[in-house]
Amino acid sequence: MKEIIFKICLGNLTDALYKSLIAEINQEAPKKGRVNIEYNNGCLYLTILSDTLSGLRALSNSYMNLIYAMITSI
Repeated sequence: MKEIIFKICLGNLTDALYKSLIAEINQEAPKKGRVNIEYNNGCLYLTILSDTLSGLRALSNSYMNLIYAMITSI
């Protein structure tokens, strides 16, 4: 299993981002892998796991684009 961990620290925006991502992670969707999120010491830790490199890349790109959209809209 391949894994990537993103650490995201955005000060006051971190809490809003966490709440938005929790809603996204809990939705049913086609599974290319697993996504976990932790909120610790004011930072988010987004862990993405997949059996394939292409699945890991697809999930990473999707979540990074989603995070970028959330940050720019706030």
